[in-house]
Formats: sequence, C-alpha cells, structure tokens
Amino acid sequence: MKINGCYKFRSYYSSRGYLSNVGTYAYNSRSSRLNVWKVVKGVDGTRNSITFKNRSNRYGLKVLRNGLARFYWNAYLTKNKSAFYVTKGLVGRGVSFMPTGHKGYFLRNKYARRGGKTLLKVEKYNGKSSFKRHATFYAIKS
Repeated sequence: MKINGCYKFRSYYSSRGYLSNVGTYAYNSRSSRLNVWKVVKGVDGTRNSITFKNRSNRYGLKVLRNGLARFYWNAYLTKNKSAFYVTKGLVGRGVSFMPTGHKGYFLRNKYARRGGKTLLKVEKYNGKSSFKRHATFYAIKS
C-alpha cells in the first residue's frame, strides 16, 4: 500500500464484503457504495502509521471508547484514536490494522447483521484462527 493511494479493503473471511461506511459506522458490507478509502499518513505523526479517509478527505475512521469503528469529520478525529499500523495479515497474507494506541488489538469483523453487513470493532488478539480470518483484509487498488 502507498500513502495517498485509494483502496478497497476486502475482508478475508467474506470474499464479497468491503470495508464500508454505513450510517457513519464501519461495516463489512456487500452493498454499500462508500467503500473506497484514501490511505494517508497517520494523524498522530507516529512513524509508519496510516489514517483512513474518504476520497475527498472530508472525514476519516475513528475508534470509539467501546471499540467500535466510526467515521467522523476531520475536525473530530483525535490523534490517538484515528491512526493504525499496517501489519502483515494475521493469516499470513493480506493486511491487518492495529491502532497505534492499542498494541495487540486489531480491527476485525465482529457482529453479523442482516443484509450482508458485519460491524467492525477493535478487539484484543486472542490467537484463535477465527480471529485471524476476521482481522485480515486484502487491499485492492482503486
């Protein structure tokens, strides 16, 4: 992945779902059109960190106190909650995203919803193979 490049992030466990903005929350959705993200340098200034923003740079991804991932306007992005390290995918391929403020935690698909959507949440890595599959994404250049 390159900084300032636009990507779709396809989930490893569901080949049809992409990281999407659905009603300001981050979902793994098959039907949402808001699924292309610009990868920019991390807002906290940490070396090798990134922040997800929409293509027009108006809003970005932020992790809430309860671990849910939500999209906010740039003015509300906090430095310690909006930057991620990109690691090699936990299953051995693809990529995984670890918040810079929470080492050992990863962004993963968590709750199943109707209509082919799954809510994304940051949770502590537990070493199980199901966690690895749900926390791995493929970056597809757009």
